[in-house]
Amino acid sequence: MLLLALLIPAWLSGELQTHTVQKGENLYRISRQYNVTIDQIKELNGLSSDNIGVGQILKIKEQEPEKPDFKVPSIPATPSAQAEAPTVTTAPAAPVDYTKIKLPEDHYHAVQPGENAYRIAKDNGLALNDLIRWNNLDSETPVVKVGTKLIIKDPSAFAKAEVKAEAEAETRIQAAEPAPADTLLLERVYVVKKKDTLYSIAKANGMTVAEIKSLNKLTSDDISVGQKLWLAGTPPEGEDAGDAAGVGVAGAGCFMPTQGKVTSEFGMRRGRPHKGIDIANRSGTPIYAALDGVVVFSGVQRGYGNVILIEHPNFVMTVYAHSEKNLVKVGDRVKRGQHIANMGSTGNSTGPHLHFEYRVKGTAINPRKVLPF
Repeated sequence: MLLLALLIPAWLSGELQTHTVQKGENLYRISRQYNVTIDQIKELNGLSSDNIGVGQILKIKEQEPEKPDFKVPSIPATPSAQAEAPTVTTAPAAPVDYTKIKLPEDHYHAVQPGENAYRIAKDNGLALNDLIRWNNLDSETPVVKVGTKLIIKDPSAFAKAEVKAEAEAETRIQAAEPAPADTLLLERVYVVKKKDTLYSIAKANGMTVAEIKSLNKLTSDDISVGQKLWLAGTPPEGEDAGDAAGVGVAGAGCFMPTQGKVTSEFGMRRGRPHKGIDIANRSGTPIYAALDGVVVFSGVQRGYGNVILIEHPNFVMTVYAHSEKNLVKVGDRVKRGQHIANMGSTGNSTGPHLHFEYRVKGTAINPRKVLPF
């Protein structure tokens, strides 16, 4: 036992590995040689800059000491103890690909002529290993191209917050009662105009030519000006194809909630469902109520920023997110086309736009099926 007591302290205490600086060496080269970060070397040696001199002795890292050649007696476990302690294995977590996450602009740096990975890391106070890991660079030869946008701020917290925010926002506006397929709830009719083709109509409405032909029981691609085409719902029997003019939304009657350019469609986006449609314009652009209804929420939600939720008849709810300023409060009765907010870039937003959702009994449907584009 005395021998064991004398050996254990020597076993637990490691020796410090050092390096004598040679001509032409710098901290980056030395850190690569010993597989440590520049920050670790600077911290271990109390360095306040990257300047080092030839002949200078640097502390690198603590070497793992050799274990003494002896065995510590172990107490055999009882059968019951062995049974109560089963071996548990955990699969290693998959590495996060931060390059696929949309981050704020201040998280990026565009590579300039003459810059390299080491210089960018140093100028931004980063460990080179972090820059390599965040941007999926080659750890051996981290080559960067001029113009490439590199992540220079820790994206992990933002990635977790983004996923959590979307989940929380989705939970708060999700109704309990599920809805049937949206094509059974609404119908949309489009009247053919001059120079229209089935392809141009399908592309503008997020559909395929085959879907339009099947829905309208067309046997060819020929269409005529004034002909009514159903884009959602079921055409009535015996409908005359030439008795309407203009575009209508039967069963919806929505007012266009704002003016601008559609920058993100309904559907899957970066591996997650995008529950609405994004319409971008300048900050302060008016946002209007799509239908008559009652404001049930007007305030801030994580991810959505300033957001307004309006309930309408027939279990319909509309959502207006990322506003610069909300102009209505909970309990207000609003009219179709009423000015309710101004466009902004609050919440998880990369620029001023309106995120608009149309929900029936809590289920989001493609706003293109109800809005008069």
